[in-house]
Amino acid sequence: MQIMFEETWDATLSDQQKQAFIYQYETKRSVHDEFTATPILLKRKRNGGLVATVFLQNNRDELLSIREATVYVVNERGETAAEETFSLSLDIPSFTATPWSFVFLPTCVDSTEEPTDGWKVFIK
Repeated sequence: MQIMFEETWDATLSDQQKQAFIYQYETKRSVHDEFTATPILLKRKRNGGLVATVFLQNNRDELLSIREATVYVVNERGETAAEETFSLSLDIPSFTATPWSFVFLPTCVDSTEEPTDGWKVFIK
């Protein structure tokens, strides 16, 4: 599986930042589901919102087009910590991973806990 940076990310990230994403992806456990969102960094914003940066992995042999996604952040107890629907225009080629950040509004965050490594991200 290879990493592809979306056009805006490709234009704004430095080579060093891109290499850091590539290195981090290489250290993640490979998941073989058709589509996964593997957390890279979950961070609470000062305003009470939440940022979930993930690798979106297309493990299918066809292009994956994402136009709308309901994203859930779930804590280690299986409770929904955040939920929001996002409009996107993202195409992920087959067998490719793309880093992406979802920024949750404070009104969509149901938890005051600080995110931990045990939190997961699900997309429908």
